Amino acid sequence: MNEVTAIDPLGKTVHLLPGILFSENEDEGVYDGATTVIKKPALLVEVNENNERRFYYFRSIGWNKTLLLTTRLHQGRWEAFKCVNNPSSEMISALLKKGKQII
Repeated sequence: MNEVTAIDPLGKTVHLLPGILFSENEDEGVYDGATTVIKKPALLVEVNENNERRFYYFRSIGWNKTLLLTTRLHQGRWEAFKCVNNPSSEMISALLKKGKQII
């Protein structure tokens, strides 16, 4: 599979690397949802910790699924390196406490 990119509301190109969002057995259609999360997040939080800047993108996709994508600057480009399906409200609350909500 080719690398997928999406442009976020801040104008950053985010690279969704193969294998980051799903295992070999899962539906590759999750990339469609993931690009929507990057392009139109319901929640976008910036966190600076340990000398690293990260952005967290959160949005529902479909009726019963939410995604939380984490991106970081790696070798001069923004890359999604973590995806959490249906994160808990406690996880979102903790993220809001340690970061700055942009959207």
